[in-house]
Amino acid sequence: MNRGGAQSFIMNVYRQMDRSKIQFDFIVHTYNPCDYDEEIRSLGGRIFNLRKPYRVGWWGFLYELRSTIQQQGPFHAIHSHTHDAGGFALLIARMLGIDIRIAHSHSLSDFAYSSPRNKMTRWLKTKMIRRLATNWVGSSKSASQVLFGRRWSKDKRSKMVHNGIDVIRFTNRLKEKAALREELLIPSDAPLVGHIGRFSGIKNHRFLVEIFEELLFRIPNARLILIGDGVLRTEIQRLVEHKGIQNHVHLLGHRDDVPELLQELDVLVIPSFKGGVPMVLIEAQAAGIPCIVSDHIPAEANLKSGFFSFVSLNQDTAVWVQWLLKALVSEPMSKDQRILAIQEAGYDIRMAALELEELYAAKIG
Repeated sequence: MNRGGAQSFIMNVYRQMDRSKIQFDFIVHTYNPCDYDEEIRSLGGRIFNLRKPYRVGWWGFLYELRSTIQQQGPFHAIHSHTHDAGGFALLIARMLGIDIRIAHSHSLSDFAYSSPRNKMTRWLKTKMIRRLATNWVGSSKSASQVLFGRRWSKDKRSKMVHNGIDVIRFTNRLKEKAALREELLIPSDAPLVGHIGRFSGIKNHRFLVEIFEELLFRIPNARLILIGDGVLRTEIQRLVEHKGIQNHVHLLGHRDDVPELLQELDVLVIPSFKGGVPMVLIEAQAAGIPCIVSDHIPAEANLKSGFFSFVSLNQDTAVWVQWLLKALVSEPMSKDQRILAIQEAGYDIRMAALELEELYAAKIG
């Protein structure tokens, strides 16, 4: 339960739930402290730490999982948010007679397999999830198709629950706020280009740095704000230093004040190789931030709430910079228009929480 798209969505739902009626407990595959642990416990949830399957083997993992659910229950529902181990969680839930078994697909990247053996593993795990789940939930059409197949919408178990946000937190864009600029000593007239996401290959930070380097030829005082952490952070930092633009690039790591930081950005750039509908794109559109994203992001990510452009990764950096320049002079839609667009697209967290509450309560009586 560190900060990430799926985790943030789960916590958004958890905060909205009537916890006198429905309570969440969490099984995680780590013994390390995580970002949301303290809040989970303050809301009445419990956290059960299990070893990762590759450390104990799948039989050992199944034993630990079964023992935990048996000893800490009873549970009315099991809600799996992972592709890799989800089938095993649903298998144990079925063996223990748990009637509500939800498989939830959040992204397109969980199954990053290439070798024939790994592709077979993916196929088997997918079959397990589809067979054992009583409910299929997808955060987007593309995410549903990845886990549940092309005909997912024809199955009566399928339901779309978008990764909703607390719209009000992101719709009050206050230009006079300048906490980030003050913190980083950034001039008031310097455009802020931002990216929020983990440092991994699929996020394509290297290309983002190249785009920004090109932008500096047009706008020498621009700044690049990178929020997030991950295995490639050090590599990207070295790339920035190698290009000699370290005074223009700020790597902020994990932050608790993303809504506030997002409101200070002038444009958000997501050049990912692959992905579902990132929550940060929904948040940015709610905040009225122009978005420039790769054409590998699903078209449904555009909620028609302001400036939003898909650009091919086959285009060179100069084309991306042209779109950046257009975004920087664009005007945001009004707050009311943005709220309406988010709600009509189904990304209000209150709506998502109600839909999941109906699933959880279906057989509880």
